[in-house]
Amino acid sequence: MAIFLIAIGLFFTGIDFYLVPGISYPDYVKPQGEFLGTQMKDSIQEHVTKNILGGQLQVDILPDIIGCLLIFIGVIMLVKHNKKYISCLLLAVITGVLTLALRIVPFYINSAALVVTTLAIFVLIPIFEIWMEYKVIYTTVGISDDMANWGTNRRMLFCWWLTVFARVFITCLTFSGLTAVKRWYEAALLIFTVLYLYQLIQTRKYVGVYKVYKEGFNSAVVPEYIREKMQGVSFHENRDISMDELRFTRVLYYDFNGQVQEGELIVNQKIAYQTMRAFYQLYKMEYPIEKIRLVDEYEADDEQSMADNNSSAFNYRTVEGQEELSKHALGLAIDINPRMNPYVRGDEFFPKNAAEYLERDVEKCTGVHKDKMIHKNDLAYRIFRRNGFEWGGEWSHAKDYQHFVAK
Repeated sequence: MAIFLIAIGLFFTGIDFYLVPGISYPDYVKPQGEFLGTQMKDSIQEHVTKNILGGQLQVDILPDIIGCLLIFIGVIMLVKHNKKYISCLLLAVITGVLTLALRIVPFYINSAALVVTTLAIFVLIPIFEIWMEYKVIYTTVGISDDMANWGTNRRMLFCWWLTVFARVFITCLTFSGLTAVKRWYEAALLIFTVLYLYQLIQTRKYVGVYKVYKEGFNSAVVPEYIREKMQGVSFHENRDISMDELRFTRVLYYDFNGQVQEGELIVNQKIAYQTMRAFYQLYKMEYPIEKIRLVDEYEADDEQSMADNNSSAFNYRTVEGQEELSKHALGLAIDINPRMNPYVRGDEFFPKNAAEYLERDVEKCTGVHKDKMIHKNDLAYRIFRRNGFEWGGEWSHAKDYQHFVAK
């Protein structure tokens, strides 16, 4: 609803259709004194008042004041998503006041003072109007996830900037009195305003789903290009979970060489926040993780992913060797450094290249990266437990040392 209100408000403020109700302004064309010691020439006064104000009160059938009010209400509804919207509220108020002032000042001010005031307001209106729209649109881009919604946002911004240029020309042409040429720019303004507002309305399904925990740690709806990569690979149509319930989560981590890397995970929307928080805490402690890639990079083959020591989350599959659906299939489980922390059930273990890490005693283990093995009460264990995960290494029926599952 908030996006719809803002879109209607932006249409009202962006498009002007004037009617003349027959209410004449007072006789303000004739000079009546000086303004701050300056005598205004009759020709200047007549040019300004004729081209900007006209001889009668002009009423916009799409009132900018109502437009600013609708924007104000819509923005209030979105402040919870981004505090930057607060500045939009002030700009909406200023824009509304200026548009009202331009039409009523001739009833209260005359002569040279009227010319100066009219010019000042006439210049300030497009400045504050464009500034308000800029803040509203770019803040909306920020909360609608510029990655998942990249195409829509680019089209919206492109069309909006075209309306800005059209309005600048309209302002100049209005002042110069070239009304015939101005009509072409007004037509272009109408077309591009409709186009960018249509794109703005399309962003509504993304509003509020883009979450940032810390810089480099964010989650969003799964972008289209990732959906295409997952479809038929890690994701299959099912009754258990939809793509819309998943979140594309980006994190930073330290690899085994101590270098900062960017990782990607697909998790259930229910645990997106705690996932970002857990990985942020691991990052702050410089906990080593070899790689964090989507299992789709391995054709969703869990054995290949684990063998490459890839830490991952969502993969619509069953538990290894069983028919029961894995928690990974719901995006509720995360595996960390799986080669150093294999899944063990009886005499079986996965991945198959993790034999040296079956010995969990650090003193006896012969693995090169035995310091990356997860144990009870170590750093990874404590962080994930604090963030609402259980550890598979504590299971009795099997030991899944890599596995952390949301409670």
